Amino acid sequence: MNRPSSTPNPGSGRRDFLRQVSAATVASVLLGGRADASSAASPRVLHLPLTDPTSLDLQGPHRFITIGGLTGFQPTSLRTKAMVSTTLHRSPAGAVSLWFSPLEDAGFYPVPLAIRTAVPTAAILPLISDADPAGAVETMRFGLFWTAGYPQLLGKFAAGGIWTQLNFGLAPFVYAERLILRAGAWYHLLVTWDKPRRSLRLYVNGRLMGRSDSADNFAEPGETLRVGNTAMIVRDLRIETSVPTETDIRARYAAQRPAGNGPADEDIHQAVDLITRPPLDLVRDSSWAEAYATDFTRQRDVEAWPFQTGDKHRSEFTIQATAEGLLARTPDLIANDSRMYLWSPFSFEGDQWVEYDFRPESTDGLSLLTVCCRGPLREDFLLDHAMEKSGSMGVILNQTYNYHWEYVRRVEVMRRDVETQYLTKNPWGRRLSYGCIPRLDAQWHRLRFVKVGRRMHGSIDGRTVFDVTDDPLANNGPVLNFGRLGLRQMYKTTMRYRNLSVHTRPLA
Repeated sequence: MNRPSSTPNPGSGRRDFLRQVSAATVASVLLGGRADASSAASPRVLHLPLTDPTSLDLQGPHRFITIGGLTGFQPTSLRTKAMVSTTLHRSPAGAVSLWFSPLEDAGFYPVPLAIRTAVPTAAILPLISDADPAGAVETMRFGLFWTAGYPQLLGKFAAGGIWTQLNFGLAPFVYAERLILRAGAWYHLLVTWDKPRRSLRLYVNGRLMGRSDSADNFAEPGETLRVGNTAMIVRDLRIETSVPTETDIRARYAAQRPAGNGPADEDIHQAVDLITRPPLDLVRDSSWAEAYATDFTRQRDVEAWPFQTGDKHRSEFTIQATAEGLLARTPDLIANDSRMYLWSPFSFEGDQWVEYDFRPESTDGLSLLTVCCRGPLREDFLLDHAMEKSGSMGVILNQTYNYHWEYVRRVEVMRRDVETQYLTKNPWGRRLSYGCIPRLDAQWHRLRFVKVGRRMHGSIDGRTVFDVTDDPLANNGPVLNFGRLGLRQMYKTTMRYRNLSVHTRPLA
């Protein structure tokens, strides 16, 4: 049962006092002994329960509400400012954590332009931030926030745009790609940093959901941190100058885990653990006809596939037929023109059954398959439009209709202990599947993608990766059944392909 309670704002005298005291005094005076300190002047932990107004410098409407037996703080107006002053987050290594509970169920959702124009931060739910307003991501040098876009939960340690910096690596960001929000559930978010080791980790409910081992160019964050947002309850803010162990992180969650957190924990389990799913229950019978096949051992077969990238580094790519199949190698440098596409010689229509062998030969990189890639009016986008000189993701994310499956994902800010898997529908960005399979070794693997009507099934070496259904009534475009097949590789990626075949069934 939720029990909101009204609490008057602290008086102006208290606000003036809080602005004047040092971070050490805030920790020791406000917390009544809750701050662990090596000395009274240099606390190593700042711990704010956020269960009453004594924890924060509060300005504006707010309330304290109990959900699932835990009480937390909610600002009830965009004008509300809940602030704390500290310098602990400037330490070379440390952790920031808090609990939050969303007041509404939410997942990915596009925010209309008119709304974003009126409220530029409409897609951002900040949890802690040194920016003003708290949801101003561009100016945020230190912060944690959930977003309606991709990725959904982020830790940020530098100002500026996220993707403009991640595009070139070495950016101090860490994220969980997908985190569904369930009203009434509690989420324990903890982010650690170790600047000398260039390491960032993001945990939710005791589970590792995001990591970066190439974080660099950390910014000096502001001393005033703003806490909370109008759509969530937050509690138990903790900033410390040491990195807790994973055992400790799991124990912190278990110690306060509400009994009703089962569905939220299951969402995380589905995202981070290896899940065994039922095998494909379809047979490629005589109703399927072979529409295309190649083993990629002849150069003329490779040259039949249009090669798309920019001009600047074109000569640094290797696209070559070999006795073992197609060798595709992208440059090691991180640049806009170090990505590529290979497009099938023509489009396919109807139900589609795609199979090929692939062998990853680089420890870094990213490879994906895109199917039913066509123009917005169901035209062949390569025949009716000039090919852009770019290997950018924007080609499939923003300019064409398609489904795309990322099946080898070894980017700087992604997990390396498993092979994360990602399926989406573009240009709507509809997240159809996200999960993990065991790490793929440098051997031949068999990929299979089957699309029958609204259903899509993907497997690698016979292990089901996803089995999902598209919905033409979900405000995410039609169910696609026509277009080219594309193989895309990011920078630092070396792959071989062989024995590719496409079987189709005609439209009913």
